[in-house]
Amino acid sequence: MKLRLEALSPAEGIGIIRIDHTLRLIRPPYLSQDTPVLAEEALEDAILRHGFSASTEQFGSWEDAITFLNQQAVDVRRSLGQTIPESIIGKDILDVAPLDILNSFLDRIEQEIIPQRLFDQAEEFLLSLLASSASTRHPETGSRAVRLLQRNTNARKQSEARVSELANRDIRFPSLERHGELEESVRLAELIRRRGCVFAPAS
Repeated sequence: MKLRLEALSPAEGIGIIRIDHTLRLIRPPYLSQDTPVLAEEALEDAILRHGFSASTEQFGSWEDAITFLNQQAVDVRRSLGQTIPESIIGKDILDVAPLDILNSFLDRIEQEIIPQRLFDQAEEFLLSLLASSASTRHPETGSRAVRLLQRNTNARKQSEARVSELANRDIRFPSLERHGELEESVRLAELIRRRGCVFAPAS
C-alpha cells in the first residue's frame, strides 16, 4: 500500500494523503475514524487558500506518514525555538531584558511565530511578558504584547476554522447529509452489525 502526501501544514502536523485514488485529511490526534475523504478541489483550496505546502513524499504505511507529520511539527517548533528558546520565557529573564531585546522578541512573534501557526508558543511568551515587570517598565511594549495576544487568538480561531472547513467537506455521504438522513443511516448500520443480517427477523 502506497500513500502519497499531497499537501501538509508542517507546524500543525496536518496532511492530505492520497491512497489509491482517494484523498484523506489526517490531523492530530490521528484517529482512524477521523480521516475525512476530500474532493480534488479541496486539495487545491488547501494549497491556494489555506496555506498548505505541496508535497511529493510517499509512505508505505499510515504509521510512517504520521511519524513524518509529527516530525515536521517538531522541526518547525525547534527551528523557531532557536531564536526564542523555552528558557527565555522565564519571568526572571523578561524582568531584566532591555527594551531592544524585548522588541526583537515581539518582532519574531509577529513575523514568524504567529504566521507559522505556533499559537501555544506565542501565547506562552506573550502572557509571560505581560506578567513580568517589563510591561510596566515599558508600557508601549505591554500594549504591543496585548495586541499580539489578540492577533494570536484570532489567528488560532481562523486556523481551527480552516481545518474544520476541510474536514467538513467529507464526500462520503453528501446526499445523506443534504437530506438529513446521515444520523439515521449510522443507526441502521449499527443495527445491521449487531444482527449480522440486513433483514429484520420474521415476526
